[in-house]
Amino acid sequence: MFKVTTYSKKNAKSSPTQKLRSLIPSRMRRQTTLAISCGKVLKVKAQTMVFTQVQCDDEDDREIVASSNYISNVTEEDFAQIYHVTLIEDGKIKEEDVEDAPIELEEGVKATIDELREVNLGNTEDPRPIYTSASLTQEEEGAYIMLLHEFKDVLAWSYKKMPGLDPKVAVHHLSLKKGARPAKQGQRRFRPELIPLIETEVNKLIEVGLIREVMYPMWISSIVPIRKKKGQIRVCVDFRDLNNACPKDNFSLPIVELMIDATTGHEVLSFMDGSSGYNQIRMAPADEELTAFRTPNGIYCYKVMPFGLKNAGATYQRAMQRIFNDMLHKNVECCVDDLVVKSKKREDHLYDLRKVFERLRRYQLKMNPSKCAFGVTSRKFLGFFVRQQGIEIEQAKIDAILRMSEPQNIHELKSLQGKLAYLRRFISNLAGRCQPFSRLMKKDVPFEWDEACDKAFKSIKSYLMKPPVLVAPVHGRPLILYVAAQERSVGILLAQKNDEGKRMLYTT
Repeated sequence: MFKVTTYSKKNAKSSPTQKLRSLIPSRMRRQTTLAISCGKVLKVKAQTMVFTQVQCDDEDDREIVASSNYISNVTEEDFAQIYHVTLIEDGKIKEEDVEDAPIELEEGVKATIDELREVNLGNTEDPRPIYTSASLTQEEEGAYIMLLHEFKDVLAWSYKKMPGLDPKVAVHHLSLKKGARPAKQGQRRFRPELIPLIETEVNKLIEVGLIREVMYPMWISSIVPIRKKKGQIRVCVDFRDLNNACPKDNFSLPIVELMIDATTGHEVLSFMDGSSGYNQIRMAPADEELTAFRTPNGIYCYKVMPFGLKNAGATYQRAMQRIFNDMLHKNVECCVDDLVVKSKKREDHLYDLRKVFERLRRYQLKMNPSKCAFGVTSRKFLGFFVRQQGIEIEQAKIDAILRMSEPQNIHELKSLQGKLAYLRRFISNLAGRCQPFSRLMKKDVPFEWDEACDKAFKSIKSYLMKPPVLVAPVHGRPLILYVAAQERSVGILLAQKNDEGKRMLYTT
């Protein structure tokens, strides 16, 4: 074992990094390593491989294996603890230097998802159902129903209830690349039984004012009817040619992992979804005819922003950030048409909801009541289940891997690795577990699924039988870093002590 020496700030005359490197064999000098400091500020530097945890009780006696410019922007008060990695060879490790990650950190803990109760804001002739948490008390449910009655105009039970987002907030423009040549896709053939369904859907769109008939358009796209669960169809448009002619809008969309993390740690949540969100934003009048599409009975174009356009998501996200600019990352999170209202304290949630409803009403943005859930403690959000205590994998994502048989070719192996990458935050040392697969991914290597691959595959499946729940960090409490170093991979687990013991925050 190569152990890092503790350097006193008063006595250190040469670089701690240089002293550390002098202890490392030459063959190990280029090994990627880490230095992590945490306190009010969490800093990570790829410099030394982490293995030992050093408690910092004495302000003048710290073990800092990092260059001076790395920590120059952090005050000494910010350093609560510093974790380092030392390089391990054969030899005993002192108990005070390193400890194994508790097994319970990697054992599954099932999150409980709130059941919903349907409440009718209308009557028997004109039902207007909404959904609240079934765990609400009678008094709480009454308060939620009263608030929802007051703001039921922000919910749209049909297309007719959508006047459209205020054009001052957003209008969708189509910018074409210089020299782009108009494309007219040919008429597609449909089965005879589909044509009446297409006509019905198109007539609905005309009736509510989302599309209009157009003459002599320069661009024409084709439709693709998609069958819904209840046997109805959705008329989608193939905008590939138009999208290829449009430059990309580089407006930043939210990072999903950060969005999910920001939603945990709250006592009460309300989830909302924009009602045909894209269709609430108007197209710029001059660009409407660029969205022309061909049906069996005519050619139409969109008066509103349709689904399938290249930059529609960026336009919608930009609109949401303008509407909720002063609320974002405080009591509101939004990712395109997914909206979450969050409250640290249960008693504050109705107030937070009211502020959001007032903003929706002001800008005429409507929510889809069938996809809303009010006053819950947990719910599915962006593919994961979130609650106050942490984040859980959706069971369907796990089942997709558990049901897989061993890959028979490189294509199936890539499919497996893609599914695992989606869950990488929840699988400790994923790179190490998948190491036997790496050889098969190399060019000109024959695909031979050997015993090592089979063992790794079964190990991953076994791990996912009890997946962990990642928890939100508690500000002010020390973080604990566990590292598993192998010949070709390094696995890291970040944990934190709470009232019940140690809980996992992140793993990779």
